[in-house]
Amino acid sequence: MAINRMFITAALLESILYGVNCVLFGVCMYALFNGHKQLHWILNTLSCVFHISIATAHNILSLLLFLEAFTNPAIVSIPNGTIIYLFRSTPLTKTMGGLFLLNGLALNLLLIWRLYVVWNCKWIVAFVMLILEAAQLATGVANLAMLITNRIFSNTAIALGNTSCACDLALTISVTSGIAYRLWRASRDVSDLTDYNSYKTAMYTVIESGAIYTSSIVVVCALYQSGSNAFGMAINVAIQISTLTPLLLIASVSFGLMHGACPEATIFTEPTFVRPIQVTITQETRTHPIYTMDSNTESTEKSQSVRVYHDDV
Repeated sequence: MAINRMFITAALLESILYGVNCVLFGVCMYALFNGHKQLHWILNTLSCVFHISIATAHNILSLLLFLEAFTNPAIVSIPNGTIIYLFRSTPLTKTMGGLFLLNGLALNLLLIWRLYVVWNCKWIVAFVMLILEAAQLATGVANLAMLITNRIFSNTAIALGNTSCACDLALTISVTSGIAYRLWRASRDVSDLTDYNSYKTAMYTVIESGAIYTSSIVVVCALYQSGSNAFGMAINVAIQISTLTPLLLIASVSFGLMHGACPEATIFTEPTFVRPIQVTITQETRTHPIYTMDSNTESTEKSQSVRVYHDDV
């Protein structure tokens, strides 16, 4: 497929996904401001606003690049001028690459924070994930520098890109699996206590959202590894998918759009793990004589006391 056709197809897919993101953003804002405000609703709100802002800016830049490449007489008049311009490193492409890295960084930090919360604030878990994120960001920035200097498919650039993709995949899969595991444990603990299990709904949503984002990473990495010209076009779609992931997560859990959830489902912020109930039973036996006017009888009185301690979380 010609470069210009691939770019048109990518721009069309990006616009469709951006429309979906706008709808999800409206749903999230309605849920966040009209529902019960959870402890971390401010962070969820800021995250939604940030991601939709990045998606909007990238979509506008993509449209400007499209208009410049196909309507500028100085470019169109040259044989294959549109293709040459699309492959050239321009301020628009540099800015779009920076927005792609920034959006991925914000999404990964949000997922790491959620993992930190569901694992009862264990810093070692977050520390390991932050190391992976630092490695991914460093190699991604270095690869972007190669793009700016028009050496995107050099051996060094490909090695940096492969390292960045590997770190991103390892981070996404680890965080998604860690969150899903903790939600599965919570779901198993409360399965006998209630008919509706909100932990199971949140677990399925986390897995599906993570699978969508991971699939986009695999496609982008495969295109880059193969040296395909479609790599640059795939990034335009991938940035909308990375925006869709957090919006879909909040919207799905809020309104129970997936797996038969009830309408009262609340926004997933952090699970609450109920501590085991501690029951202490003591038995006291006391024997004493009871005297009457006619005869002496002996009776035994037994008493049981049950103390139940339940820590509400």
